[in-house]
Amino acid sequence: MRTISPSNIKRFLAVASLALAIPLTALAFQGSHGAPGACHGGEGPAGHGRHARGGEMGPHYLRGLNLSEAQRDKVFEVMHAQAPLMRDKAKVRHIAEDELRKLTAAPDYSEAKVRALADGLGKSAGEMALARAKVDRQIFDILTPEQRKLLAEMKQGADGGQLSPAR
Repeated sequence: MRTISPSNIKRFLAVASLALAIPLTALAFQGSHGAPGACHGGEGPAGHGRHARGGEMGPHYLRGLNLSEAQRDKVFEVMHAQAPLMRDKAKVRHIAEDELRKLTAAPDYSEAKVRALADGLGKSAGEMALARAKVDRQIFDILTPEQRKLLAEMKQGADGGQLSPAR
């Protein structure tokens, strides 16, 4: 009969814990935020954090507003229409960020080149902010007066009494 060393038992337990933790974490995440693989966190089609519920996408601030099926469809259309523009803007931003990082270590570094890249990044960020504001306004227009009031109350509570743009 073969004996198992204490170090092998520790390794086995560590691997077994990970093997159990990964699917359980995925299950917990699915239960609290929607379908796995749906758009979570980071930048969604409109460029700000998105949460999925049952496979739908939308800004996190819509949670708790009890949107009708028709409203959810309209929100989806708005988000879907904006996705290609935001993807293009994000690609431009990432390329400029990469070029800026490369330039800092390049032998041909110059302030003029850095400034041009930084200006491009600023312009891209501004365009993305405008696009997000447009989407937020289009979604706001979809809401009923009661939902708008509830949204304002939720924002006021979240901001410590200050009402700010929905994000």
